Amino acid sequence: MSVTRRVFIQRMAQIGGYSAAFSAMRALGLTAVPGPSPLPQLAADFGKGKSVVILGAGIAGLVSAYELRKAGFECTILEARSRPGGRNWTVRKGCKVEFTDGTVQSCDWENGAYFNAGPGRIPSIHTHMLGYCRELGVPLEVEVNASRSALMQADVLNGGNAVQQRQVVYDTRGYIAELLTKSINKHTLDDALSNEDCVRLRDFLRGFGDLNSSGNYVGTTRAGFTTSRGAGLAPSALHQPLKLSELLAANLSKGEFYEEQIDWQATMFQPIGGMDRIPYGFAQSLGDILHYECIVKEITTSDHSVTVAYTKSSAALTVTADFCICTIPIAILSQTKNNFSPETQTAFTGMPMTAQYKIAWESPRFWEKENNIYGGISFLNDTVDLIWYPTDKMFSPTGVLIAGFNIEREDITDKITPFGALPSIQAKLDASRAAVEKLHPGRSRLLTKPIYVGWSRIPYSLGAFANNRHVECDPAYAQLDKPQGRTYFAGDYLSHLVGWQEGAALSAHHAIDRIAQQIRA
Repeated sequence: MSVTRRVFIQRMAQIGGYSAAFSAMRALGLTAVPGPSPLPQLAADFGKGKSVVILGAGIAGLVSAYELRKAGFECTILEARSRPGGRNWTVRKGCKVEFTDGTVQSCDWENGAYFNAGPGRIPSIHTHMLGYCRELGVPLEVEVNASRSALMQADVLNGGNAVQQRQVVYDTRGYIAELLTKSINKHTLDDALSNEDCVRLRDFLRGFGDLNSSGNYVGTTRAGFTTSRGAGLAPSALHQPLKLSELLAANLSKGEFYEEQIDWQATMFQPIGGMDRIPYGFAQSLGDILHYECIVKEITTSDHSVTVAYTKSSAALTVTADFCICTIPIAILSQTKNNFSPETQTAFTGMPMTAQYKIAWESPRFWEKENNIYGGISFLNDTVDLIWYPTDKMFSPTGVLIAGFNIEREDITDKITPFGALPSIQAKLDASRAAVEKLHPGRSRLLTKPIYVGWSRIPYSLGAFANNRHVECDPAYAQLDKPQGRTYFAGDYLSHLVGWQEGAALSAHHAIDRIAQQIRA
C-alpha cells in the first residue's frame, strides 16, 4: 500500500517528534532552503577517512562539526572553556563570571532566572540559525524587541520626566508630516513633484502624521491618553504633544529608529530557557567528539595536515588532522604560537575587538505592574543609555532586568566611553542603577544581585567580537578569508553579519565548502 508524503511526515513526527519531521521534510524537498549559503550538498561518505580538528566550540565551531560529521568526516572539537557556546553564554544560578584580572562574580538568582550575556535574540531573517533550532529541537518563543509602552528620557524633554515611547515616536512623526504639508502648500516642492503627486503626498501625510483637516498636528490617539478611555460619561483625554524643539534637543533617535534596522525588526525569537539552549543542543548531538578545558598552545599547519598542541588538566597533548577549522577569537590567536604567514599574523590585530558590556539585575517586575511594559527597551541620554526588559516568564513575581548594554571603548579610535571611564565595577553598577531611577523613580532600590559582564575582560574572548564593519578592516578580512595550509578560519567576523550567530554559521558553511573543494581538487 502506498503512503502519501503527508502520512509519512505525520508518522515521522509520531516517532521522532518535530525535529524528525522537519528533517524528513527537508530530505523530501518540502521546505525552502533559507537564504544564500555556501554549504555544499555532500554525500554521507564524502569525508570518509578524512579528519578535521575544530578549535573552539562557539557557534561557528559547533556548526562546522555538525555539518562535517553528516558528511562522514572524523571530527574533534577542542574548547578552552568548560561549556559550549563561546560568546553564546547564558548566566544563571551557579554560574561564575570571571575576569582576566581575577575578579569573580557569582550568580545566585532564583526561580530559573537567567541572563544572556552574549546574543539575546534571533531575527526571523536569520533562517539558518532558526533552521538549526528546528533540527536540534530547541524550542523558541517570541522575543519582544520593541514596546511603545517602554520609556524615553532626556533632561531637556518634558522637564526631565520620562515619557512613553509612543509619545516621542508619534509626536515626532506628526510634526514632520505637518512641516512637509506646509512645504507642499507653499509650493516649495513644485520642482520635485507634479500637481497630482502633491495631492497624493498631502493625503498620505494626513494619515502618516494623523493631521487634522487643516494639515496641523494637534495630538493623536497613537501617542496615548492622560485620561484613559472608559465607561460612563467621562471623556478620555489625549496627551498634549511634546514640544518639537525639545524632541529635537533630546536627540532620542537611537531609540526611535532602533527597531528599523534590518536585524532588529519584528519578529524576533529567543530559545525558551536561555540562548545557550542552542550550543547545548549541538553538544548533545555531537557527543564525545567535544572536549572541554583544552587550551590550544600551538598550531602547526602544512599543505598536508595540521597539528595542534594543547593542554588539558596540565597534561601536554597533541592532535593531528587532515584539516583544521579555527574559530578561536583573533585576539586570542594573536597570542597563540603558530606558523602562519606574517600577513596573517598582522591580520589578527587588523580588526578591533568590540568592548561590549551588559549589566543585569534580579528585581520584582515593577515595569509590568506599574508601566504596562512587557518586553522591549527604554532609552535615555545618560552614561547608561538603555534598559532592556525581559520577555520570558511575563507576569511572574521577579525577572532579570538588563540595565546597560553598550560599549566601553570605541573600536577604531580606542577612545574610552563615559561608561568605560568609570573607575570600578561598583561605579558601573551605580550608573546602571541611576539609569533605572531616572526612568522609574523610586524603583531602583528594588534591584538586587547584579551581574556585570565586560567582554574585553572575559578569558578566551578578550572582546565581544572582532568588528569588521570599518573600511580599515578590509585587508584583515581578506587575509583571514585565505586558508593557511590546511587551516581555515571561521567566525562571525568572517561574514557580513558580524556579531550575529547567523554570521558564525555562514562562515562555518564557507569553510566547509572550501575544504570540500580542496578534497575534490
